[in-house]
Order: sequence, then C-alpha cells, then structure tokens
Amino acid sequence: MITFDQTFDHIDETLSRLRAEPAIEVGACDRQQCAIVVDTPSQADDKKIYQWVQDLPGVAGIQVAFVGFDDDATPDSSSTTDSVD
Repeated sequence: MITFDQTFDHIDETLSRLRAEPAIEVGACDRQQCAIVVDTPSQADDKKIYQWVQDLPGVAGIQVAFVGFDDDATPDSSSTTDSVD
C-alpha cells in the first residue's frame, strides 16, 4: 500500500508511472493511498522496485501487507509420510 504526500498535486503522473512498470499491478487508488501488487523473479528485484516506488514523486511511504514466495516445484507424490485413512 502506497501512501501519498497530501501536499503533492500530481498524483496522476505518479500513478501513470506505476501503471507503466510491468512488474507492478495497480489496484484501488484514491488521493491518499494506492494498493499495488509487485511480481518479480527475485528478492533483489523486489528491493529495486521498492526503492523505485519509494523514490517516485509524491510517495510518502509504503506499507507491505503480504510477501509471498512461490515455489514452482511440484509436490513429490512419493512422500514417505504416512497418511491417515
């Protein structure tokens, strides 16, 4: 969740820049806050995007609500754990 500086008058320009970034999906926004989802291939890229967003004009702060780490590996069906019938 991005919080905007209330004295900044060009939020639409900042939102345009956010929407132009392929790693960011912009959700619900108003003049105070904007929800975004960031999808990157690595934690290093996450940090770069975080800093880029923080440095955008009018951004007062970022609150991280959720961090998910997807694992593309499929579950091993040959697990040795016993199942309960």
